[in-house]
Amino acid sequence: MLAAATGTEPRAITELDAFRVEADLPGELSEAAHAAVLAALATADRYGHRLTRTSEYVWAEISREANVTTTESTDTAYRALLGHTTTRTACRTGVNCPDANRLVRAWRDTRR
Repeated sequence: MLAAATGTEPRAITELDAFRVEADLPGELSEAAHAAVLAALATADRYGHRLTRTSEYVWAEISREANVTTTESTDTAYRALLGHTTTRTACRTGVNCPDANRLVRAWRDTRR
């Protein structure tokens, strides 16, 4: 989702306690791209925005603990989310999708 929204290839970083993704932001974002970036960040456990003199990027982290699926409902919710976002053109192109947002919330609820 971040790649489609920003037009840049995100960087994936593996940390001891989390998976981190960083994506450079272009000079200008359309309203739709801005909404898509925010929707993508909302799926993370922690997220933020970094602005320096030479760069601007957003980052998102997903806790390694949160990725351990121990119940069938978590797996089922994740599979539903993944199936939706990989088959819907709107999701693949970074358009804010209310169905994807609902599925993300359902998946996150099963992880708590």
